[in-house]
Amino acid sequence: MAFVRVHKTFVPLEKMVEKWPNFAYQLWFASPDAERTLSTPDAIEKFLKAVFRIKGDAPVVWNVSENTMEKIGNPSLGKVWENQEVWNYYLQSFQREESLRGPLSYYKTRELNYRDELALVGKGRGIECPALFIGAKDDRALPPSTWGGQNWVKNLEMHSVAGGHWCLVENEGKEITPIILKWVEKVSKSSKL
Repeated sequence: MAFVRVHKTFVPLEKMVEKWPNFAYQLWFASPDAERTLSTPDAIEKFLKAVFRIKGDAPVVWNVSENTMEKIGNPSLGKVWENQEVWNYYLQSFQREESLRGPLSYYKTRELNYRDELALVGKGRGIECPALFIGAKDDRALPPSTWGGQNWVKNLEMHSVAGGHWCLVENEGKEITPIILKWVEKVSKSSKL
């Protein structure tokens, strides 16, 4: 999820999803049910197959707030995982006991993170270090309509690329890699380090 500027009042996840339904999956990720459900190797395999989809893969419904695993069905392996060795590595890594506890905890700690960041509210504060944002035009989780309002990031450079949520691995990163390299070169020339 993209970093969102801290506001004076906390916005519960349910209210956020009302405004931006594309984040409905976060309701399930934040629930105790998600960690319980994703505690078996078979469930983890099914889940990974469902969420790592790119253009051209058969669509899978997973951006829902409840009954997620039922709605996922029995997805095929997507094109992201064409290299069987890479798929086996990721699958084995995620199938370790409690491997999804950390990633799912991110969605459970929204209010805690909000309280930690409250000191940044007001006072004209913002992010001043150079920042790069690359958004994918066909990203359903973070669509272009959510990219605006970043004027509080003083040195932000924004780019959009073709592809969906997993644009880093689509087209072998050929569109993203030059953007990152050019940005790193520019930032390293002006760095004070």
